[in-house]
Amino acid sequence: MRIIEGLSMLPDESDALRTAQFKFERAMAKVTKAVAGVRRDLPVEIDKSLVVVATKGWDEGREALNEFFTVLNEVTGLNEMRLISPAGADQVKKYGRSPRRYTELAKKTKLCQNRGGPALSQAWGQLMVSGYLQENMDFCGIPDPAEYFFQ
Repeated sequence: MRIIEGLSMLPDESDALRTAQFKFERAMAKVTKAVAGVRRDLPVEIDKSLVVVATKGWDEGREALNEFFTVLNEVTGLNEMRLISPAGADQVKKYGRSPRRYTELAKKTKLCQNRGGPALSQAWGQLMVSGYLQENMDFCGIPDPAEYFFQ
């Protein structure tokens, strides 16, 4: 966010982006404070008030990020950055990204990391049947980012 607003925008647009960035950072600080001391690997009872505070911080962060995306879309004249819809039953449908494709991407990325990254994965691919190179994919089998992000 800092690179986009600080280095590549005119001063007026930069101020609007910076305001949205600061709102986002304040909201994420609320989430960080709410979950401080809670470890994910231990089965511990979490105070319900912490969940409410963290959820409120996440929602404020979502709104600030949407504000940042809106200003960025207006400044660039593109509509590439999709807004994150509020939590609800139809949130995934409104956002327009596939959870299945995200899971596949995460699995392929982890498999690539386990094989030593793109450089070593090419060598592994020559030894393994699953390592064939497909169109619009790298040696790890990860699709082209343009294909993934513009679903």
